[in-house]
Amino acid sequence: MLYTFGSMQDAKGAEPTLEEVYKLAKENNKMLRAMRRDAFVGGIFKFIFWILMFFILPYIIYAIYLKPYLSSLESAYNNFNESASTLSGAAKDLENLQNQIPNFGDLLKNFQGGQ
Repeated sequence: MLYTFGSMQDAKGAEPTLEEVYKLAKENNKMLRAMRRDAFVGGIFKFIFWILMFFILPYIIYAIYLKPYLSSLESAYNNFNESASTLSGAAKDLENLQNQIPNFGDLLKNFQGGQ
């Protein structure tokens, strides 16, 4: 809003009255308070927005989209570990059997008739 002090004749050379200056100062004070309030509320909204962007949104994406895939990967990994431990156990059993029967080839020759 553009203010002129008094009439056009006053705007050219006369100074504004004290009452006009007081009205302008009150209006400026109102505008400045509104600007500060808007800046404060805007800062709160920005803070909430960035909290949502960095903490809440990634958790929602994880819970909805990534968790099913990661749980299936985890179960596949556990199955692989169980299979590996079973194979490792079988290899150890075979090694123990070989240690218990050191000359397995000689034992087979005895069954074949000593050839």
